[in-house]
Amino acid sequence: MGLTGSLLRFGAGRPHVLLACVPGGTAERLAVEAELRRRGWPDAVSPADADILVLTGPIGARLTPMVDRLWRQVPKPRVFVHGLGAVAASEVLDDARRRLAEGGDTGEVIGSEEQDSNVPGDDHRSGEPDDEGGHGDEGGHDHGHGMEMPGGLSMAGRGPDRDGLQLDRLHVPLGPLLPDWPAGLRVQLTLQGDVVQEAQVDVLRGNGVDEDFWNEPWRRAAAGQEATRGEGIRRCVAAYLDGLAKLLRVAGWSDPAVGAGRLRDEVLAGARADQVTPRLRLLARRLRRARTLRWLTDGLGSLSAGRAEEAGVTGPVLRASHSGGDVTARWQAWLAEIERTLPAIDDPAALPAEEALVQGSFDEDPRSASVLAVLPELLEGVELAAARLIVASLDPDVTALEDRVVTEVSGD
Repeated sequence: MGLTGSLLRFGAGRPHVLLACVPGGTAERLAVEAELRRRGWPDAVSPADADILVLTGPIGARLTPMVDRLWRQVPKPRVFVHGLGAVAASEVLDDARRRLAEGGDTGEVIGSEEQDSNVPGDDHRSGEPDDEGGHGDEGGHDHGHGMEMPGGLSMAGRGPDRDGLQLDRLHVPLGPLLPDWPAGLRVQLTLQGDVVQEAQVDVLRGNGVDEDFWNEPWRRAAAGQEATRGEGIRRCVAAYLDGLAKLLRVAGWSDPAVGAGRLRDEVLAGARADQVTPRLRLLARRLRRARTLRWLTDGLGSLSAGRAEEAGVTGPVLRASHSGGDVTARWQAWLAEIERTLPAIDDPAALPAEEALVQGSFDEDPRSASVLAVLPELLEGVELAAARLIVASLDPDVTALEDRVVTEVSGD
């Protein structure tokens, strides 16, 4: 017991943390990320690598079974953290480390009694009717293959590829509980080999979600409350830095991702433009000179200007569509927008109420239903490894959207 206790305490000294966010949990996620960076605790790359699972935002009935499945994939000893509320992130993480050193949490489920082995983010076996907005009997899928492979993936069906050959088709979900993944977004993929043939996007939200973190200054202005133009622009800049940090982590560029995250937190904390501009310029110069990053992102998820305008896309995603429209163009558009607007984050002028859009997205913000509408077609024909980079480069914010299937594209 003495040796076991010593090993538990040693492992709890610098635990691996898996952080997932659901709609309504953005503010908590940012607080946890900042505290994890301050402590130097490593990110978990998968549930099997995690010691502590941190979930921010209200779960709700639809998300609870998915959280249970994710939790069951975290090996013991383990600790689950949810619902920071008014408690500081530092106190919550201190308590989590203490619990881990004492043997961790013993519960097998968070709140659901379901016990199945699906991968996280999929709340049904592929081929079963789905009453929650996932794959049902439509879409040309091959059904009736109820057997499952180890790890919970469905046995492959058969379907024609682009050359008319009958190849295996595998149904794979991405989200909604993934690190550096848009909160509440689930993408159901149909693969042949490692190539996406079909993609369906749907939105999952917890009950009673009313947080709209990135649009908060506009909502205050719309309600007649005091808000400055600088506050609104500050949220815009921070949102783009947040998207950039997530994309860099997905691409495996952890050091620049840390820099982008630190700048984001300083901007949100009220730092003046002249305090962050020099480091922003260094980060932008480093990224623009990074040949490896361009090699990873060039040519992926190209969105033409005509299609972007037809779908009603706005902001940096639209501007990127006029300069190549791929993942590279989108992260470069983020950088350009940050550099352009950063000097105005200290503007004390009142934010006019007429500029406040109250339908979940403000003008020039790419986080909107129009982005989700074009996402499936951007995923069609790409390799699975590229799909996450494409999603990260769009960084849709689904907070204001209702639970629903957005759209589906078939690669037949």
